[in-house]
Amino acid sequence: MVKAGRTALAIAMSMMAWCCATVDRQADDLFAAGEYSQAARAYEAYLDTAPEPDSGTSRALYRLAVTYGSSSTSLYDPEKSVALLERLLAEDPNGEYSLAASLMLELQKEIVSLKAVVASRRDLIQTLIADLSALQEDLDKTETEVGEKNETVQALSERIHRLRSEIAQLSKRLSDRESELEMLKEIDLEVPPF
Repeated sequence: MVKAGRTALAIAMSMMAWCCATVDRQADDLFAAGEYSQAARAYEAYLDTAPEPDSGTSRALYRLAVTYGSSSTSLYDPEKSVALLERLLAEDPNGEYSLAASLMLELQKEIVSLKAVVASRRDLIQTLIADLSALQEDLDKTETEVGEKNETVQALSERIHRLRSEIAQLSKRLSDRESELEMLKEIDLEVPPF
């Protein structure tokens, strides 16, 4: 009975290895044909069923990382690419894909970092645009107020000019009246009292 159990286990393991190898070959064919979405699904299925890390899992991890790390694919996700590359390097640090994975990891980390900078700059630009818009509104309001104040100043200036002119006329009339009064006083002084 124990022997039958071991045989069944060996058959199951060999079928699993064959199944994984088939999925891996299918994934490689899809990847080579540029069918990255389907290849990614096949590689992920392969990784889910692979009993332990080996050269096949390293290749699957690397190709998944390339797929997720390429902006020309619909699956573009640099953060996921970084996680896959880190996993590959942790599982197979000296393997066939380790050098390329290390280089790609550094580039993907830089892309992720630059994306964060770009997002931050976009937020800053949006904030500056909003601030600029508010300042433009304030400027427009101030220009309107200045225009109104200029009209008021112009009206007051004209009124002051009119008042000065009236004051000058009244001063002239007052001066004339004072002169007349002086003349009347002199006449009055010349005329003998009755």
